[in-house]
Amino acid sequence: MPVNATPEYYKAEERFHNARTTEEKIVCLEEMIRLLPKHHGSENALAQLKSKLSKLKKETLARSAKKSGRSVGIKKEGDAQICILGFTNSGKSTVLKALTNARPKISEHPYTTTEPEVGMIDERGIKLQLVEIPSTFDPRYLSICRSADLLVLLVASTKDEFSLTSILDDNFIHTKYITINLSFDTPEKVREKIWKALRLIIVYTKRGKVTSPMALPRNATVRNFAARIHKDFVANFRFARVRRSSRVIQGGLDYVLMDGDIVELHMGSQNR
Repeated sequence: MPVNATPEYYKAEERFHNARTTEEKIVCLEEMIRLLPKHHGSENALAQLKSKLSKLKKETLARSAKKSGRSVGIKKEGDAQICILGFTNSGKSTVLKALTNARPKISEHPYTTTEPEVGMIDERGIKLQLVEIPSTFDPRYLSICRSADLLVLLVASTKDEFSLTSILDDNFIHTKYITINLSFDTPEKVREKIWKALRLIIVYTKRGKVTSPMALPRNATVRNFAARIHKDFVANFRFARVRRSSRVIQGGLDYVLMDGDIVELHMGSQNR
């Protein structure tokens, strides 16, 4: 039993034992955790309460997913998938419309978006998929966030950020995220922050006079570049000619590429 617990704590504990539904038990446990005195003598009790709460939330999430058809997936397209989350009227649809070709409904009325909306950002020829998650935070739609490459949280205060990250934690979502405040961040600034957070570079392939963009992680090498085209390009590699600004560099498979490089691969019949 917790040391020096208040009468309010014991009342919450009694309500927990009398609760009939999982939802009621979750509410009681959250109240017990809030009311429990935080000191060395209550650490074990606090850990047990949090463990019970986590188990009940997992059960609730599993039932919700089963009831609603498990999860709703959005097929990944482009070089990265980014999900936008925020409370109702936070500006999610406005950002989606400003950055992509999507035309979502925009209204002052709450919960205008009821299903995920999808658009594509064109970043120097690279396609980035942007998915707006409805503010209902339906577990079916939140499941999309688990496999996304980045989350964009639209917040107006630290309280909003705390609430949104709590929703993510409650749904066991641990995807990397950035926060955006539309009072300060313009759509172009949002775009810049997304690109920076993805930690990608754009390298151009050259075949004859034609160049085409390819997205690669920062510090990618010629080997990574060649493998993305075809495995035989690595097996039969001789050297790469890399144009960087006004310089032309000849490099091997381990040569590190930089954003904006134009790469021309030269092949042989065998490894050299």
